[in-house]
Amino acid sequence: MADLNTFYDHYQTKYWNFDRPDSDYLIKRPIYDGSSGYGDLLSLHNGIVLGRNCITDQQPVVEPAAPFSCDVGMHLIVDANYTLHASNLPTDTYIRSQQIWRRSGDFGDINSTTDTEYLQKPSINSHVVSIDFNQELLSRWAESFDLPAWLLPTDDQDPEMIQVRLSNQSRLLARAAYILSLPCYTLSDRLILESQALLLCQDMLGIQDKSGRLINQKSPIDHAVDIIRQEYQHKLTISLLAQRVGINECYLKQQFKQQTGRTIGCFIRELRMQEAMRLLLDEYKSVQETAWYVGYHDPSNFSKAFAKFYGVTPTQLI
Repeated sequence: MADLNTFYDHYQTKYWNFDRPDSDYLIKRPIYDGSSGYGDLLSLHNGIVLGRNCITDQQPVVEPAAPFSCDVGMHLIVDANYTLHASNLPTDTYIRSQQIWRRSGDFGDINSTTDTEYLQKPSINSHVVSIDFNQELLSRWAESFDLPAWLLPTDDQDPEMIQVRLSNQSRLLARAAYILSLPCYTLSDRLILESQALLLCQDMLGIQDKSGRLINQKSPIDHAVDIIRQEYQHKLTISLLAQRVGINECYLKQQFKQQTGRTIGCFIRELRMQEAMRLLLDEYKSVQETAWYVGYHDPSNFSKAFAKFYGVTPTQLI
């Protein structure tokens, strides 16, 4: 097992500098004595890096300092409490569970110290997912798409570690927790892990409109779309949705159809059916479980809706 400094050296040159952007190899992180779990990095073909750290230790951990830099990355803290020290940052950064951080730039030498005073249980957890984008990928995207402002690196080269608060934060952290639970031993495992990483990117990039405004400055229709994406499995009436986004029902229906190309009912149905297909194929849920997860109380009604949408019944997929 390589020591941590050797790992970080490899991590730095092979990933953040993207000497091999077409590589999809997996690097396992060394585990400290007395700890259990794993850590890995997966370089996706399109220039995105998925990082996973899922380690539990009975004793506080102080990592040795090592160099670190990145273009733009998102840090999703599922369960961890630690202080990040970086030689190029003016102050320490206090990381807590259920937070999301954006980072960019050259941090110099970094290390972290577990903050035991915040722990509610004896074990020390480091359950974190990161998504990193390189500058070349962002430049290609920017040529064809309006990217959210928070994703783009600033002209200032100083490193940044900024906590962000997103409207779909619970959904993002839930998907991150799911990603941490996935194995990566077979090709099938690897493809599932990659698909979930891309869905996580989709969830993150979908929280802002084209102008890059913050979520609390979104248009009412964008806000409605966000609410539906987070709560499609619940009963959402047009009346209640209109009240929540602050516009009348007629305007909501008209503008929603104009912006998305779908009625609100069709949009909800599509989300339910897409999630139902994933649950049946990827998680091997029963028809009854799937129906309940996506908001149908009657499995027979769900089966009819599924068959109408896909042309096959749910039982044919099991």
